[in-house]
Amino acid sequence: MKNISVDKILTWLTLGIIRFVYVREGTNVIITRFGKYVRTLKPGLNWFLSLSGLLGQIHYYYVTDPNTLEVKHTHEIDMKEIVFDFPKEKVISKDNVEFKVDAIVFFRVVEPRKAVFNVNDYVKSLQLTIRSILRDEIGRYNLEQVYCSRGKISRNLEVEADKAVTNWGLDVTQLEIKEFELGDFARELIEQKQEELEKRKQILRAEGLKEAKIQEGEALKAYAEMEAEAIRIKARARAEAEKYKFDAEVYGYKKIAKIIKEEPTILTNYFQLHNAEKISQNLGQGQATTVFLPSDMRLMVRALNVFNESKDLNDNISNKEMENNNQTQV
Repeated sequence: MKNISVDKILTWLTLGIIRFVYVREGTNVIITRFGKYVRTLKPGLNWFLSLSGLLGQIHYYYVTDPNTLEVKHTHEIDMKEIVFDFPKEKVISKDNVEFKVDAIVFFRVVEPRKAVFNVNDYVKSLQLTIRSILRDEIGRYNLEQVYCSRGKISRNLEVEADKAVTNWGLDVTQLEIKEFELGDFARELIEQKQEELEKRKQILRAEGLKEAKIQEGEALKAYAEMEAEAIRIKARARAEAEKYKFDAEVYGYKKIAKIIKEEPTILTNYFQLHNAEKISQNLGQGQATTVFLPSDMRLMVRALNVFNESKDLNDNISNKEMENNNQTQV
């Protein structure tokens, strides 16, 4: 083509062999020959061999305008992202409630040849496909689930729609449900569901408070049982101390009785010794000048030893009782 002279080009233009066409930014134009695809013209000034349409011609096709929903006859393919405000569609939920869905679709043409030749009116076909997918997806949920799962349903619709239109050279970039238009029956049903949900929440809160009270009661019960156990341990220790004291006193009394039985005069000597102690106190105070001593000093010493043993035994009993009390307090 570089060797073609200007004269030849002018001649071809005169004969209609070469045709120039300007393609606007954001659009593509398809060239066909005898109805068969030849090539796609990109934005800018393009030329192709035409020969009055015998060697090539611009392809015209029918497509629905996404804004007006009117069918137009055009040769330009819009390559920009198209916002299609989907018409409100009647759907039926799983629990047989009828309502309308208002959705919006964002898509664009990525392969002009497929968009023109693989489907008739790709905008209308996209609308019908999304309508079918929308009805099928909504029919899987009851009204309450649809109302609460708008985002999830929108994502599922977007994925399914994008799969369905891939062979048409289209790419669904976003599909979003804007709102649900509920009838009177559907609105009453939603309000009823919300009231039931609020009642369930109140029941759960009441059950939570009940469980907290039960746990608090169990804690108080456990604390009371610990207190009772401590009291029982303390009482048992006190009883054991009293028993030990009683046994010690009985042991002391038995020992004293045995000594008195073996030596009956020891009791008399004890009292004489006791009197001697008083006499010594009186002498110390200058109240007496005469001292009486028992005739048998050995018995007196024995009586004194018995007195000391009894005193030591009582001291041991008192110390043991104090130790038991300290252990009980701990």
